[in-house]
Amino acid sequence: MKNNLYIKLFDSYDEAFRYLLRRLEVHEKLVPYMAEKTNAFNIVVENFPKKEIKNLVQCGEKACVKVAFPTMLELAPEYLTVLLIGNEFDFKNLAKELKEFPNLKPLAREILEITISYKRRTFRINHNRKILPLGLKTAVMGILNVTPDSFSDGGQFKNPSEAVKKALQMVEEGAEIIDIGGESTRPGAKPVSAEEELNRVLPVVKELKKELEKNNLNKVWISVDTYKSEVANAVLQEGADIINDISGLTFDPKMADVVVKHNAPVVINHIKGKPQTWKEIPPTYRDVVSEIVSFWREKINLLLDKGYQNKENIICDPGIGFGKQPHHNVEILKRFRELRVIGQPLMVGVSRKSFIGFIYETLLGIKSQPKERLHGSLAALAPAVMGGANIVRVHDVKPTREFLAVLDSIKTYDPYYFG
Repeated sequence: MKNNLYIKLFDSYDEAFRYLLRRLEVHEKLVPYMAEKTNAFNIVVENFPKKEIKNLVQCGEKACVKVAFPTMLELAPEYLTVLLIGNEFDFKNLAKELKEFPNLKPLAREILEITISYKRRTFRINHNRKILPLGLKTAVMGILNVTPDSFSDGGQFKNPSEAVKKALQMVEEGAEIIDIGGESTRPGAKPVSAEEELNRVLPVVKELKKELEKNNLNKVWISVDTYKSEVANAVLQEGADIINDISGLTFDPKMADVVVKHNAPVVINHIKGKPQTWKEIPPTYRDVVSEIVSFWREKINLLLDKGYQNKENIICDPGIGFGKQPHHNVEILKRFRELRVIGQPLMVGVSRKSFIGFIYETLLGIKSQPKERLHGSLAALAPAVMGGANIVRVHDVKPTREFLAVLDSIKTYDPYYFG
């Protein structure tokens, strides 16, 4: 069984204490000592073989890395979840020690890899003679739904000319990417055929491309929100730049082949279940961040195995609201910085979503329509952007751009830089 590694960060001693006691089942007498040692950089190892725990602890002692694991080992399963407590320097030393044990050599490599991935802050999306630098400034993807039934703005832009007009307005307001969607994926939404989706999307892609060229706006990216390979292939042939697949390459097995064929940038959105079943079968997670990271790794490897050329063009989205209950969405946002372990550009979409309405109603007693959730949407963006989101997918471009101008200034400010 392959190890699954991810970063675990704690905001306080109390949070670390509860994690060690409740999740890892460390003996209560050891928990205070372990919790005191946790810092801003810890590594969780899932599926670690119990038979190797003594060797891991031995290596940890030499490298000054504490190893937290279930105290009652005789009652524990054959594969454990363990927490490595240290810092980057300690983990490099741990990797050296682990190489002395043949069964632990892969773990040594994985520790070094995720340390490098987690530290990465800047990226460059490159396609169709366009370059989108990410890291210093958060990019804005404007949402353009050309559907009759989207949860927030369904039916507003069914006419291609009206849709293009709205797209150009969002570009003027500061959107670097326009994301065109031809099928609603709200909970309970009914799927549409590829033919119907193309009838909605393709005229907008063609017309928008012409208008962008005519107005000398060639740097603006056109994204299409689809999970169907037939739709993706058609829009990429007509000049679309990005495929935003809400299913993360899972609903249509041919989607990965189409993305590889065009070598197009792709958004891998995490999802659990399908929109038609979320109400009947509420999704559950043992650890929502761990599952998201594992999902992304699997899909990235799928693309690379099929011959995808530019790994940096793979954008990862945790899929807020896609098979998540309200508390899952809040947890993802609180722990967003842990998602940087994937080492890829990160995107997030929280705009007007129902979990914000749920919070309004629960804490404020206010029932809200999607368009009334701007302030909650901006509040939800803050931890994601501070945690490492490179692209935000939004309905309200102008207020989001103003919000990000301040937030990005705070995020990138270095009081000790004298350059």
